Amino acid sequence: MRKKQTPQKLEVALLQLKLTEKEVAAYLALLENGASTVQDISRASGVNRVSIYAALDKLKLKGLVAESRKGKKKLFVAEDPQNLEKLVIERQAETKLEMQLLQNTILPMLKMIDISQENKPQIKFFEGREGIEQVFEQYILKHHSVINCGSYETATKVVSERDELAYFQEIKERKIFYRMILEDTPLNHKFAHVAKGIAHTKFLLPEIKISADVVISGAVTALISYDRKTATVIEDASIAQAIKMYLDFMWDRL
Repeated sequence: MRKKQTPQKLEVALLQLKLTEKEVAAYLALLENGASTVQDISRASGVNRVSIYAALDKLKLKGLVAESRKGKKKLFVAEDPQNLEKLVIERQAETKLEMQLLQNTILPMLKMIDISQENKPQIKFFEGREGIEQVFEQYILKHHSVINCGSYETATKVVSERDELAYFQEIKERKIFYRMILEDTPLNHKFAHVAKGIAHTKFLLPEIKISADVVISGAVTALISYDRKTATVIEDASIAQAIKMYLDFMWDRL
């Protein structure tokens, strides 16, 4: 008994019905050659005998293969291919039951175990210049009171001075009470002068250096690293309130 060439399209289609490659090979060998021994199926399919035994056992459970005897010889025969339709229908029923189990039992129970989302800080990460600009536009400039501790020395590594001037205009138009605690550098003094009447500014002691921004806006805490071009947003009122308390403490003593 020699191995026959089966259209690859047929083999691929059978695999879509959740049959394994070895099951497909064994089933097609039986359809092409009729009742066969394990040795015959192995030779015709090119699959080793151990794997053929396992595949036949699964095919019998799926109603695609039957077992018979001829004298002392055990033979296997392919069942009507129409049984594949029954197999698909059974799988559809199982899928429907699984979906019902998921929706009616598993998800409700998992949600009961899970802590309420209202009690969880929402943490989001942003990358690149566009990500940092998105943080300011969608999270920081949405509230009427903002306090920021940082430095334009690092910010201008990512955004231009013209962009920063446009940022001040946004603050003015949105009537945001904006406070800046800045590193004591000539560039930061320049921006503080430009922002006069728009943002309130105080400076850290000259020996204190800072390489990232911490911004509190409402319930949002934004941690921005211009060196890495990344921003982390934490949406949690208690965290924002705690960090704002430290920044307010600094502000009052500068």
